[in-house]
Amino acid sequence: MPEEKNEFQHNVFISWSGNRSRHVAQALRDWLPMVLQAAKPWTSSADIDKGSRGLAELARALENIKVGIICLTPENLSEKWILFEAGALSKTLDPGTRVCTYLLGGLQPRDVPRPLGEFQATVAEKEETRRLVHTLNKGLGSHVEEPYLNGTFNGVWPRLEVELSSMPEPDTAIPQKRSLEDMVGDVLDILKAEANSRKQREDREKSQAGLLRALLKARVESGGGPMTTLASLAMTPPPEPPDKGE
Repeated sequence: MPEEKNEFQHNVFISWSGNRSRHVAQALRDWLPMVLQAAKPWTSSADIDKGSRGLAELARALENIKVGIICLTPENLSEKWILFEAGALSKTLDPGTRVCTYLLGGLQPRDVPRPLGEFQATVAEKEETRRLVHTLNKGLGSHVEEPYLNGTFNGVWPRLEVELSSMPEPDTAIPQKRSLEDMVGDVLDILKAEANSRKQREDREKSQAGLLRALLKARVESGGGPMTTLASLAMTPPPEPPDKGE
């Protein structure tokens, strides 16, 4: 099957794997521009499970992406291409870009393991999809006013709802849901990462405070008088080093 033509600069990347995920990805590709004219979605029409999507095609698609949507089902949570594209989105996109998972087939955020579980999750139902659309509005910089956007969403939601309700049966076996131990382990890992990040931030702040105290002391000892603001401190040159010959 031929690749899609890059006829315009795509700004929404829709990732999928498996027949149910592809069904919804293609529906989102057609539906999103009805809600937001600024949305220019990209999704491959090739069969991802057969490995027919080339890396060059993927790289081109990611060039101007502002929002990534990953369509997840219970059967594709560990599929290599889903994980590969999620990693590519994370590494390629700038800090202002948003990546969201779109949860299908009864998935809930607690069912999604890391690293996919670290992304903002949206359950495929009306109000959560509305919030996703508002996220796209901000991420794409389209600035459509909320009342107008809500009115447009309400008008076209039934079209997507029909597609969501007509998802095909899964073409692979659905794995068992994650155990409580796995979910607790993920929570502990997240808490540990947050604790480490907090400690690093505190250490950095202590180091900066020590540097400021040292600069202030040097300023006073040089006869320049005490500083009244951090801004004046930052703008003041350091004192001349002492004469080694004295």
